[in-house]
Amino acid sequence: MDDSDVYIGSFMFCRHGCEFCNECTTDHRLTNNYQILDQLSAAFPDLDEDQFMDRPAISYVLQNLATETKSSRHTERVFECKKHHKTDCETCFDWAKVAIDHMKGQTKTKSSKVIPISVSREDKLRLLHSMGVELSPTTRLPEDAIEKKFRSAIDASQTFSKHIEHPPFNPSSLPLWSKKSSSKTLLESVRRGNMEEAMANAHARSEGKENAWDLYENTFVDFRQTVMSLANGFDGGAKTAIAQDKDTTYAVCMRVVEVRTLPSGVPVMIILYARGARDAPVNDTIPWVQEVISTSRAKGMLQIVASPEEQKLLLSILNMNARRISSDYSPKRMRSEAPFTLSFLLPIAPLSQQDIGKLTNHSGCVVCGKKTASKCSRCLSAEYCGTDCQYSHWKEHKTMCNSLKGAEWVTVTFSTVPTDIRIANAMGQKMYLSYVNRRTSDMSNTQTIEFDPDNPIPPPPNIHGDNPFLVKIHKGGSMMIYDRTRSMEVYLCSDVDQEGYGKAMAQMSTGFSGLKIYRWAKRTGETTLSVCLNKAPPKDPLW
Repeated sequence: MDDSDVYIGSFMFCRHGCEFCNECTTDHRLTNNYQILDQLSAAFPDLDEDQFMDRPAISYVLQNLATETKSSRHTERVFECKKHHKTDCETCFDWAKVAIDHMKGQTKTKSSKVIPISVSREDKLRLLHSMGVELSPTTRLPEDAIEKKFRSAIDASQTFSKHIEHPPFNPSSLPLWSKKSSSKTLLESVRRGNMEEAMANAHARSEGKENAWDLYENTFVDFRQTVMSLANGFDGGAKTAIAQDKDTTYAVCMRVVEVRTLPSGVPVMIILYARGARDAPVNDTIPWVQEVISTSRAKGMLQIVASPEEQKLLLSILNMNARRISSDYSPKRMRSEAPFTLSFLLPIAPLSQQDIGKLTNHSGCVVCGKKTASKCSRCLSAEYCGTDCQYSHWKEHKTMCNSLKGAEWVTVTFSTVPTDIRIANAMGQKMYLSYVNRRTSDMSNTQTIEFDPDNPIPPPPNIHGDNPFLVKIHKGGSMMIYDRTRSMEVYLCSDVDQEGYGKAMAQMSTGFSGLKIYRWAKRTGETTLSVCLNKAPPKDPLW
């Protein structure tokens, strides 16, 4: 036993809190297995003691489960669980259960032919938040609902269904991508943005910042930079890359095998990848690095700093896409790439407001999604399945609830067409509605609609139900009103609702530069909104 090794709940770990550690050159699984051999044998009767030595090691318990506490003896290090603050917690330090769960998880991932990776519920919520999908950290939505939102967000960022309609697909059936055929570099071809992000960056630069998000501030933004780095490297002849965190705890080794062009004209990068980890004894990446260094492929190898959280997102996307490649496709591999997994990367874009709206919204109780039975008695705006969810949600709901207390709700009638368009049409002029479509991830995507009074633009659907939602109201001859998701984009016009228009105009002086205000609203009919005009939210949202 090394002096830096520690005992936590009778199990021995290295100074990093790992049973196995390449850096510490330790493997405590044999010693630890003697304590739980009966439980392991009962769970896996077909395995023997030698095979249990190859079980996945329990790792980083000092980061995830335990914290050091004071000891009655100065020479003894004592640890308690973070959740219950107990030194001998039978729940958190049930190492037999943890080991068995890890072995079952390994069996499942091996059968699916992807890289084993643990993405917890908390990880998914943080990653969704970085993508703009803001779910409460205390949400009680079931695990399968969170997983579905996470996978849907990933596919929305790839606009997957638009580019690949019927997976699995065979890349060899597609033409090779080339700068000559596309007239763009690969970097230019994979770069994506939208109007909201462009406006956020412009605002940041006006305040002296380089961009709206600093490096390592937003995991999703960092990941998109990594995809662009791979494309830029390919343009310069570098087809290999290692993405690892600053502490070199984890690393993802990748090679861009080739780039093909989808029918939509979008490039798809075919990737071979494997993961290396300080706490994993089976390391497929070391032979790969050695082979790359010994060949010309080492030229310009990209060294990408990627946090463990970004690597989880990268591997989640690669694992999802790995299942979508036809088994008939088998590109040439380097000798060391036999254990590598084959996948692909599409251009990654910020989620559209429409996608964010779909992923953020869920029917039923605002906390768990179950059938509702009551409302908040103070503001009547939040619905719950019962008192447990209402109590757990109060800390989050309190700010909105207080801002709505004593509110004056004004019913306004909106139009789907601004006044000037309708007046011009009445004078015999052919008019169009043309605007940047912010629902998409393409800044160049504009939508033009011809105004036809005999075939009017229908009112937008109500995706909010009876729940209140924030709207932005812009000052003008026709006030544009829209929600964050752009599920509705309508106009408050003086010739349609003179009283409502006047009351809204009277509030403009309270907003940003007298040009716009944010207010809570409820949909009360096909063309009516109930708007809380006299009460602004405590803080203007960033959209």
